[in-house]
Amino acid sequence: MVTVCDLESRLDRHRLLADEDYVPPYWALVWSGSIALGRLLGGAIPCRGRRVLDVGCGLGLVSLVAASHGAIVTAIDREPVPVDFLRASARRLGLPVQARVADLEHEAWERRFDLVLCAELLYETARFEAIVASLDAALAPGGTIAVADARRVPTDGFWRAIERHDFDAVEHGVVDVREEGTLVRIRLAELRRRSDGAGARR
Repeated sequence: MVTVCDLESRLDRHRLLADEDYVPPYWALVWSGSIALGRLLGGAIPCRGRRVLDVGCGLGLVSLVAASHGAIVTAIDREPVPVDFLRASARRLGLPVQARVADLEHEAWERRFDLVLCAELLYETARFEAIVASLDAALAPGGTIAVADARRVPTDGFWRAIERHDFDAVEHGVVDVREEGTLVRIRLAELRRRSDGAGARR
């Protein structure tokens, strides 16, 4: 996998301290939630032969893992640079990942997906309702949404929106990870529409 060797070179520390609108290059990190979700793919979360969408793919770890297990993967990110990194990784590993710049909330899918991957996507609390509606629109009948939520911001609003959109959460457990001395608890769950006939298992 192609990663960023010198993260410091991509971070404008002056703007980080002085400009509240500055968004650091979060895409350049391999997040713990991506690692935890990747470990479920191909096992607890089947991939082979499924059409998979990785939303906010960043460097694309979960895309690469899904493709290695036989998934047909589309990866999207709002930033062009991580898409370039993911394309380079896919070429190097010989994996068929279609990666492109796109915003989930502004896509009209010609064909929807059997599995949608959301690894540490939940940061903008004001957008949670729109994110859930857009995830719903991307999901094929009978499909599932796999979420890794590290609660780096309060995410209760996301889970309430899931309930309002008639999804049930099938839990895959909580993973505890230490990041620079801080304990991060990552909730792993699959979301299934009630209308698809799947009952809740919490």
